[in-house]
Amino acid sequence: MDLLKSLLLILVIIAAAIAGLVKGDFFSENQKASEDKEYDETISFPSDRYPETAKHIQDAINEGESDVCTIDRDGAEARREQSLKDVAVKTGYDRDEWPMAMCKEGGEGASVEYIAPSDNRGAGSWVGHQLTDYPDGTKVLFTIQ
Repeated sequence: MDLLKSLLLILVIIAAAIAGLVKGDFFSENQKASEDKEYDETISFPSDRYPETAKHIQDAINEGESDVCTIDRDGAEARREQSLKDVAVKTGYDRDEWPMAMCKEGGEGASVEYIAPSDNRGAGSWVGHQLTDYPDGTKVLFTIQ
């Protein structure tokens, strides 16, 4: 009977591990930098002020995009072109990118959502002010407040 219980326990553990892999709960080579504590600064993004942008950032992170932005201002324009190349302009909306174009993690494959211009541009201005004193190469963890 003890052998049967042991085998049953092993099967439960294996099933839980497989379920975790399917849901993405186990770490991979591409695990988020915050899980490795590889960042220099932290920013709490204000979801009450910019709710659409905050939702996009959180959704993108939940879908596997990085929650850390390595500042690289010089490459921003090229990354913006890469991330937006297949996303049509839509009247009355901005195309919001996560990771942002100013982040090394941005560019091709970035998450892009249509956002109200006031929300997107206000958020961009807010982030710009927060990051203005950080030099290129600074790794900034984004959390949603």
